[in-house]
Amino acid sequence: MSPPIPTILHQLWRTADLPPAFAKWRAGWIACHPTWSHRLYDDEAMRRTTADRAPQWLATFDALPRVIQRADFFRYLIVYLDGGMYADIDMVCYHPNNKLLADASCVLGTENHISTYLQQKLNYQRPWQLANFIFAAAPEHPLFAALLEAIARKATRTVESDHHVQEITGPRLLTRIAYDLPADVRGSIRLLPQINWNPPSIYPRIGPIARRTYARHLCVGSWRTLRFWWQQPAEGRLGHHIRPPNPFATASPDLR
Repeated sequence: MSPPIPTILHQLWRTADLPPAFAKWRAGWIACHPTWSHRLYDDEAMRRTTADRAPQWLATFDALPRVIQRADFFRYLIVYLDGGMYADIDMVCYHPNNKLLADASCVLGTENHISTYLQQKLNYQRPWQLANFIFAAAPEHPLFAALLEAIARKATRTVESDHHVQEITGPRLLTRIAYDLPADVRGSIRLLPQINWNPPSIYPRIGPIARRTYARHLCVGSWRTLRFWWQQPAEGRLGHHIRPPNPFATASPDLR
């Protein structure tokens, strides 16, 4: 049997003093999961934890040029070390997530269902981009070991745009690494329908949609240097190649 996912929620912010909206959203996670351990790491705690518990990764952490890249790296590292769930601080929780994690060793969310054109452009094996704003796993899951190794090989690459962040440490890297895992490891990953963790903002929380919407990513985007779509380079303006998810989906996409 696979080891269970610990009931720990990891979240990150630049300081321990959360802006009011973030504090409200974090309180919502705590209210939905009162028996879980809730851990918040600021920039200082992320580096200190890396130095104390995983000193072999400190050089990689320090080499990453952007704060968001170090946050990406640390979210993978802390779930690799301790297991549990990671969720961005700008996510709202609506229901307890225990059911989604039960009997799984790794659970990933679908960020977007993409067109065939975009799938080919991004060189994905399957038509989904996976989310790095929320995920869960048992300690030492092979996916996160592979992510840490991949980032170590790319840590000193020049970052010219927000697009490169997604490629070097963000969701595009996670998606490619997950697809490239050996079949037996990939088959152990539960990939949730997009409606569970990332429904589009236009989808109302009513009836069966509300029951299937466990959390929502509000996409505050505080890490971005270019905040608006028209400022993005061409590779970042691909929203018209993203397909709306089925709001009534119950079956998980198959990574096998």
